[in-house]
Amino acid sequence: MMTSTYRPVVTWIAGGSRSFSNLANNFTASKRQFPRLETWPVARPLGKTETFLTVTQPIRSPPSSRLLSTAAAIDDSPARPRRRTLETRDPIILTERAADRIKELLQGDNAKGALGIRLGVKRRGCNGLSYTLNYAMEKPEKDLEMETHGVKVFIEPMALFNVVGTVMDWEESELASEFTFNNPNSKGECGCGESFTV
Repeated sequence: MMTSTYRPVVTWIAGGSRSFSNLANNFTASKRQFPRLETWPVARPLGKTETFLTVTQPIRSPPSSRLLSTAAAIDDSPARPRRRTLETRDPIILTERAADRIKELLQGDNAKGALGIRLGVKRRGCNGLSYTLNYAMEKPEKDLEMETHGVKVFIEPMALFNVVGTVMDWEESELASEFTFNNPNSKGECGCGESFTV
């Protein structure tokens, strides 16, 4: 018959430095419910699992200075306020009259299959820059797309800086009917109104 010799093992609990005898005294003195801590024998017969010694101890939370986990330290701190997201606005303001006129133009024969209009800026005229309006037959890759009053407007990347905050309107008079642009970035316009400078 094979016998195995068991040697006692001194057990140390994480978070404290109490010896086995202190733990046993605490266990007998307390009537609270504690988690089990099992110490296994150094040598045991093959194929057999035996518990050599069962010791229990109350769970005490370590002071925050002894926390090893950053996540646990964050849990003790007060909750951070949530980030506020800023509401994005369209770069240009399109009036209802301008939107209605664009809808009329998009229903014409020249604009069959157009998704919307494309707003750009070109160098010409006596004051430097002039607005351009074209039909957008497909979505340009780098253009900024906005939709207002049921109309899609695509803004060219090079024009975006010059037209931010512009109010686009449609005006009709006895002499002319045209789109007008009230641009807050404009520092000057030529007398005929064809071009502007930023």
